[in-house]
Amino acid sequence: MDALDTKWTLDHIRQHIEDGVPLVPLFNIDVIEASPERGAVRLREGDHVTRPGGSIAGPVQFALADVATYALILAARHDEHAVTVDLTINFLRPAMSLPLVAVATSLRAGRRLFTAEVRITEESSGRLISHATTTYALSAADPADVG
Repeated sequence: MDALDTKWTLDHIRQHIEDGVPLVPLFNIDVIEASPERGAVRLREGDHVTRPGGSIAGPVQFALADVATYALILAARHDEHAVTVDLTINFLRPAMSLPLVAVATSLRAGRRLFTAEVRITEESSGRLISHATTTYALSAADPADVG
């Protein structure tokens, strides 16, 4: 690992996301893994995450998918300027218990676009709650140019 790579630890990625994505602390989202293979986040109990009836709101699950993918991209590409260009989510069943865990894995890591799959599950049961695919535009064409 060279000096440039030492900045991209889990702690650095966690802090970068907490500081730069205001909804992360608002929704009580924790970055629990950030590696070139997986980005994972956990949604803990908190205000602003449920809808009437007690299920976890769809926009909160959307945010989980997006943040998990961003953690993956930070670890895999070190591209803090990457932006979401598409996110499609399928809600498979109501999420009635917290915490939820969202795990993003790469489907295709191209030069300009990075596409990932995200599976959101209830941590206690492992039941699949929703499934998303995300695409991010990368800020640099060559990963070696990203610093």
